[in-house]
Amino acid sequence: MAKSTNPKQAFGDKKPPLGYFPLSAKLACMEALYDGLLKYDPHNWRDTLVEAMTYVEAALRHLELYKVGEELTRDTLVKNLGAVMACCTILIDAAAHGTLIDNRRHSPVEADLLHQGEEWVERLKAVHRERLRQRQQDELKVTIALDEISEETVRNLMGEPPVNDAPIGTEIPIVEGSVAFDGFVAMDGSFPPWPYNPPL
Repeated sequence: MAKSTNPKQAFGDKKPPLGYFPLSAKLACMEALYDGLLKYDPHNWRDTLVEAMTYVEAALRHLELYKVGEELTRDTLVKNLGAVMACCTILIDAAAHGTLIDNRRHSPVEADLLHQGEEWVERLKAVHRERLRQRQQDELKVTIALDEISEETVRNLMGEPPVNDAPIGTEIPIVEGSVAFDGFVAMDGSFPPWPYNPPL
C-alpha cells in the first residue's frame, strides 16, 4: 500500500498514536472513573494529596477478585479490571500533578530478588526437564528388557509348542492334580484331540 505524501501525515507520525488505545479498555477504565466521579469530586486526586498505597492496595484487591472469577464489583457492577486501570490512572495523574504522597516502602533488594526469580524459574525448569528425560529413558530400558526377557523365556521354557498328533477319539487319561484341559491331559503332554469331549 502506498504511503501518503501529505505533510500533515509526516507531522502526525511524530505524535503519540493515541488511536492504538483500545476503546474497550478506555470504556472499562472510564466506567470505573465515572463511578468514582459520582461518589467524589471529579479529579479529586488533583485537589488533595493522595497516598500511593491507597490505590496500590485497591488495585490489588480488584485484581485478586478478577483472578478468582469476579468480573464485576459487587456494589456498582463496574468491571474489576476497569477499576484496576482507574487506580493506575489516578496514581499516574496524581504523580504528574504533584499530589501523590509516595508512601511505598522502597526496596531495591526486593526488586532485585524479583528479577533474579527468572533465574531460578529457568533453573528449575531445566532440572525437571532432565528428570523427565531420565525417567523416560529408564522406562524405555525397562520396557526393552522385559520384552527381551519375555521372548527369551518363551523360547527357553516352552520350546516348540507340543503337537497334537493323537488320532481323533483317543481317550485322554486323567492326570491327578492337573488343571489343564479341565483336569485332563495326555500323558505325553500332547494336546487332546479336537473337538474334545472330556470323559464322563
